[in-house]
Amino acid sequence: MADLLAMVVDSDAWLSLLNTSTTDLHQQMQDKSGRKLRPEMTDFIERRFDVDVEAEILDWIEDHDIIQGADSVLLTASQRMVAGADIEEIASGIWLLAEWASIGTWRCMEGRGFLYLEPYIGESMNQVGELYELRTWDAAISSIKTLSKQQYSEAVVVDWMGRREQLGETLNEKNDPRILSTMQSHQRHAESLHGLAEFLTEGETILLTRRDWSSYLSAGFGGFNIRKLLTSGVVEGK
Repeated sequence: MADLLAMVVDSDAWLSLLNTSTTDLHQQMQDKSGRKLRPEMTDFIERRFDVDVEAEILDWIEDHDIIQGADSVLLTASQRMVAGADIEEIASGIWLLAEWASIGTWRCMEGRGFLYLEPYIGESMNQVGELYELRTWDAAISSIKTLSKQQYSEAVVVDWMGRREQLGETLNEKNDPRILSTMQSHQRHAESLHGLAEFLTEGETILLTRRDWSSYLSAGFGGFNIRKLLTSGVVEGK
């Protein structure tokens, strides 16, 4: 089963990267000077190490001939797309820049997303795609942040236990040794999502949602996604 990804991005930092000249971005990744511009990570969601993301950004720049002097990264990437480059590969680099500008990514197994979000949006969710919709996250975050971290975590665990009982599955650790570890996993995910909900109310941040192993082009939120961002770069470059 795929994972649900929710990446908290500093919108100003991401925009700055997209508007940086390609040569400057390449230099920043090479000499590691870009690290001082990366947002601080938090302790409630995970983020990949600087060196790993730097290496992938450099590979992307060099593999797709993104270095074009004073032209911005977004404009150059959009031009490469129009010229026939693999659109998914181009979009992957835009996602990497968002990752560089992020404080971290919350992830869970897609099926578990219903447990963490559905009870807090005021209606039932009938399609997996609803896990990635703006209205789902807006409603869930608004509800979750009215609870304390402990209240939300406990509510998630109680809901999980109730769903297991409805399915006729055991809650006895002697019959299923994974019960305790699964409960602890739900607690950790709930606590980190609560931290995310609180953080999103502060500062200039956006949430990019994407199904792991799916197209980078669809990564976004509401009416915004990377495909539209690349298209806007083409229009602005004309």
